[in-house]
Amino acid sequence: MPAHLTAPEPQAPAASHDTYVLGNDAVELDRLRLQHDLWRPLLQAALGRAALSPGERAIDLGAGPGFVALDLARIVGPTGQVLALEQNPAYVRHGQQLAQDADLGQLEMRCHDLLRDPVPAGPFDLVWCRWLAMFLPEVEPLLDPLPLCLARGGRVLFHEYVHWDTFGLHPHGHAMARFSRAVQRSFRQAGGDPDISRRLPSLLAARGFEIEELLPLPVLGRAGEWPARWLEMFVTLYGSRLQALGLWSPEEAETARLEMAASRADPGSFWVGPTILEVRARRT
Repeated sequence: MPAHLTAPEPQAPAASHDTYVLGNDAVELDRLRLQHDLWRPLLQAALGRAALSPGERAIDLGAGPGFVALDLARIVGPTGQVLALEQNPAYVRHGQQLAQDADLGQLEMRCHDLLRDPVPAGPFDLVWCRWLAMFLPEVEPLLDPLPLCLARGGRVLFHEYVHWDTFGLHPHGHAMARFSRAVQRSFRQAGGDPDISRRLPSLLAARGFEIEELLPLPVLGRAGEWPARWLEMFVTLYGSRLQALGLWSPEEAETARLEMAASRADPGSFWVGPTILEVRARRT
């Protein structure tokens, strides 16, 4: 069902091979913190469907600043373990501080390049990955080690986009449609695949996983609701990067700003985000 929720306010950790497509400065850290708060209800529901339990061992691939890893650590408790892998040293330090402040000794943040470094041996009970595979120039090096690090019966849980073209602002969003195309072009130029979930289930099945559930997670919200705030923030911040890449002009950015202002004045206007697919699979 659509994520039409009343929540606080906007990971998407966006790791390419060498850098973050969305940046890694203080502004992006604040965006990720707000985004995590917004998405936490959907995260917790997904972890409930995956039956993550106290005492289990979980691994977080592309952990960003550690916000999700903290939630995982609280679920598995002191008898469990969470290993959060992240290639950005500043984000690793941030996550380590979060774990220390929360007294979560079961959480380890580790600096790790998922395309170059071997995935640590488990056995783990759950692998969590969100908004990472779509930014990788090659997804196979991420997937190939998963059967080796999971216990038999262990689960993988992915939240990645399956249909970026659903992004839009209605009925005011002509510039937003152009923005969506520019965003997807930027991801592909960086080597990523914005609709990676179209391939993930088959890739996992080919590696011996049993696909347990494919669950679309559409996001929809009117002005003032959390999906609208999250998407407006993304348009504002990422629009600047698109201009630097030559994929979006100042004139288009101004038109988008006017469309967002018009939507706030129209009680019937609404945003739709890119559709996420929850992919849950089990090692047989």
